[in-house]
Amino acid sequence: MSESRVPARVERQLSEPSQLRALWALTLYPLLAMLNNLATVAFSFLFPLAFVLVFGFIGGAGSALRVGIPSGTASGTLYAALEQNGALTLITDDRTELERKLRLGKIEALMELKSSGIEIVLNSANPDGRLAQLWIEDTIDKLNLAAAGVPPSYDSQVHEVAGRRNRYIDFALPGQIGMALISTAVFGTVFGLLYLKKALVLKRLFASPVRGVTILVGQGIARLVMAIFQAVVILVIGVFAFGFQLANGWVTFAGMLALATLGLLVFLGFGLFIAGRTANENAAGPIANLVTLPQFLLSGVFFPTDVFPSWLRLIADSLPLSHLNAAMRQLTIEGAGFVDLLPSLLALVAWGAVSYLAAARTFRWV
Repeated sequence: MSESRVPARVERQLSEPSQLRALWALTLYPLLAMLNNLATVAFSFLFPLAFVLVFGFIGGAGSALRVGIPSGTASGTLYAALEQNGALTLITDDRTELERKLRLGKIEALMELKSSGIEIVLNSANPDGRLAQLWIEDTIDKLNLAAAGVPPSYDSQVHEVAGRRNRYIDFALPGQIGMALISTAVFGTVFGLLYLKKALVLKRLFASPVRGVTILVGQGIARLVMAIFQAVVILVIGVFAFGFQLANGWVTFAGMLALATLGLLVFLGFGLFIAGRTANENAAGPIANLVTLPQFLLSGVFFPTDVFPSWLRLIADSLPLSHLNAAMRQLTIEGAGFVDLLPSLLALVAWGAVSYLAAARTFRWV
């Protein structure tokens, strides 16, 4: 009687370990390693949380008061005098857009020169608007005094509209979540994979029946869990300790976590690219800083990008962290829907596609 034989395909499946079981192990142990690593926790969690606490206790809206001026009136003697006032930041835009920003608390006052005089519009919910009004009227008084009765003389009219107050914590907290995400995705991935390379763990794992993609997916999921935990803690502290405003309550909260997931996945591509191209920490550190530091400074983490010169703002607003921060602030401050967020989401997806393509073409396991 002939001996029965197991088909080759079935035999191979029996001999290979379960990819799901391997994925669980390759997710759990990197996560535990990150939680036990003081440097990882400090850079990706404690530092952003400390910034949130500082900004929450400061509670201010920045050093300069923002005054919107419709584009057609952004000229003349009065405009030049206001530009010289260091307490004011002039923002020129369409009148309708400026009115929207005023109601959202993104500017402290709106000013327009009309035939009947100067119209100053304030947000009744924003007390900083009164301070902006005083600075504007002080500039007007100085011009009228210098003119000594010679036309033109300026007379101001003040109106108020209903709106909300946009405090600095409402601006800063989304930026701190973005900073935590990019720190976890880039520094955590780079130094985590480099350690596995140097210890030859990655080489042994790759030589095992476990698929290479399973190894990388496990690393990614571990960092995703860490990032979601960071975002939840930062949001909870911001909401309950400092009154951080969520435009649509729990719906906005869930939307923030969804954006955090997308941002982490995009930034992981940069971490994989750097880790795959370098062989040790000395080479990886400068490259990781080169990727993250400009985004910390230029992507609206600590202050708005509209304070930059136009050429620098063009660069700053194209960075991936800028798109993530912009989408988060649209969601929390304006209650924006999916269609409103779509440009930022598409930009993030494009950055992610480029980073993963570069990582796939250059990644080295040893």
